[in-house]
Amino acid sequence: MVVLVSYAWLASTAGSASRTLLLPDCNDQLPVWHGRGNASVWPPVCTPEAADKFQFGPPPHPGVPCCAGLAPCQEKRPASYEGASVFDSVIVCRKPECCPKPAVAARPNFLFVMADDLGYGEVGAFPAGSAHGRLATPHLDRFARGAMVFTDSYAGYTVCAPSRTTLMTGYHSGSFEAHGLSGIAIPPSQDVLLLPAMLKAAGYATAAIGKAAPFTAPAASGFDHFIGQVDQDLCHNMYPRDIDVGNGTQNLNLTRNWAVPSSAAAAREACMANPHAFNYTVDITHEHALQWLRGRAGGEGAAQHTQPFFLYVAFTVPHAGGWGHAPDGWGPTDGCLPDACPEQGAPVPTDGEYAPRTAWPEVERDHAAVVTYLDGKVGELMSTLEELELEQSTLVIFASDNGAHHEGGHSNLFFNSTGGLSGHKRSLYEGGVRSPTMARWLGTVPAGVSPYRWAFWDVLPTFAELAGLEAPSGLDGVSIVPTLMGRSQPAHALLYWTWPGLGDVAPLPAGWRAEQHAAGTLVYVAPSGRAQARHPLGELESTFDDRTVAKVSGFAVVSGDWKGIVPHCADLDQRKPSAADLPSMLVFHLPSDWAEAADLARTARGRLQAQRLLGLVLEAKLSCGCYQC
Repeated sequence: MVVLVSYAWLASTAGSASRTLLLPDCNDQLPVWHGRGNASVWPPVCTPEAADKFQFGPPPHPGVPCCAGLAPCQEKRPASYEGASVFDSVIVCRKPECCPKPAVAARPNFLFVMADDLGYGEVGAFPAGSAHGRLATPHLDRFARGAMVFTDSYAGYTVCAPSRTTLMTGYHSGSFEAHGLSGIAIPPSQDVLLLPAMLKAAGYATAAIGKAAPFTAPAASGFDHFIGQVDQDLCHNMYPRDIDVGNGTQNLNLTRNWAVPSSAAAAREACMANPHAFNYTVDITHEHALQWLRGRAGGEGAAQHTQPFFLYVAFTVPHAGGWGHAPDGWGPTDGCLPDACPEQGAPVPTDGEYAPRTAWPEVERDHAAVVTYLDGKVGELMSTLEELELEQSTLVIFASDNGAHHEGGHSNLFFNSTGGLSGHKRSLYEGGVRSPTMARWLGTVPAGVSPYRWAFWDVLPTFAELAGLEAPSGLDGVSIVPTLMGRSQPAHALLYWTWPGLGDVAPLPAGWRAEQHAAGTLVYVAPSGRAQARHPLGELESTFDDRTVAKVSGFAVVSGDWKGIVPHCADLDQRKPSAADLPSMLVFHLPSDWAEAADLARTARGRLQAQRLLGLVLEAKLSCGCYQC
């Protein structure tokens, strides 16, 4: 539990009987009052009329630390109230230099669990609600109760590979061009420090299991061990005939899946009727992650290993998928039939508790089931950490690579998957980039809620600091260790993403659909299954050369409480933001308009913020190139 005691109020309670803590002069000691507060909320907040008082209730969203001019210092020693132990820690406001450095376990383990296209509102710990109820995520909800839950944390991008590129490099997409990053593929020859290579060089055991994008050869890029799928297109089929091991591709034959019927309908029926007869990629990822973890423990019972580890577990759900075969018959240009093409549903071995929901569309039952299936796997991972006594030495981060998807027949509106945020995957709105991120490190990271804004590119410098390393200079990311330790830290100067437009394809005629591929192309598929590169209404050319990409690419920037979106950069030649982008910038005040419903660009304060936001972007000399679009 966490209690905050302000300096001014602490001084006024000098006559109270309790234990003592250091005051802002770092020498004198005075008694500290103990009270029963809401232990699940951090940081506490101030109101103008009670700036120096402890608040008992949960803070409004987002909260402001209640230490005006001072720093919240955390005491880890147990406290007592009427003879009973009731607090794990006490927070007192002092001068920053007086705060004791928190005791951090030496060289912690890192476990990063990545969901694929999981919406901000699809985890029970985050605000949401729909006419069809909430999806069941009991294990993630339990995880959240012992974790720091980030209400305003962001993925690295609005689609897969570029988002994961930011995680592994510490750079956002505005800097990809300057560092030679394609945003889609990272070969072993890439001249940039990568997260796994950094940790491996520092003596960490490293493993990647599951979806490897953007790495083209994970085992040659810093990971000691890899099993999963390198080609992200092939990840969309959850019952493939082959997967990848080490630096090979399609070199592990999944013989059971050769019996999966070619027809999507027949495949769904067969796989659900006898799920143990086939190899579901989520199960493969999960079982190999557990096996690798147990190997690190050095045997049964108490953990015996001394080498720290970094385990990256990248699930391929709840991304839309196909029940057909991959790579055979991948995409309409390869001749697959419409009902056998990938991304025609949400493959899952069983609909479980949602099977009776026959009034729901089949794809929505499957989508709900796959989210709950993923939840169960996360629960087993955490139980294994507990079993191996690794909870107190392992920082676990759970996140999604981008916002909720709207693909494969699934509607992000059915379960309010974005939690009411505007947009979805492939959008610069919050619904496209906000992630249901949580961090858990038993005994070190205080449980509660944090409104601190950060993004995937902060992971590399954060892990570097915790591992006792110095992160490279010039990164876009910063270490969020102070936040993880329950202390305040300065906000980012800016957070930045690029993408064309506001995230929606121009309306399609009835029966048509759009398919996007990792190579950066978009094809439009007619009801007959015939594919073409041009929008059927002639409104959008979708096989882009560099100049056309710049024409459609835009950017979003967040600084403080304000967000600006430029749907299309005006400078086609340099592919960079420019002063000419100011008239097209949309402006939102996120604390009062988290759903981005009111564009303030035409108001006086909105115009001032637009100028400030664009000024920050221009000063940073960023690109507005688009990646995987």
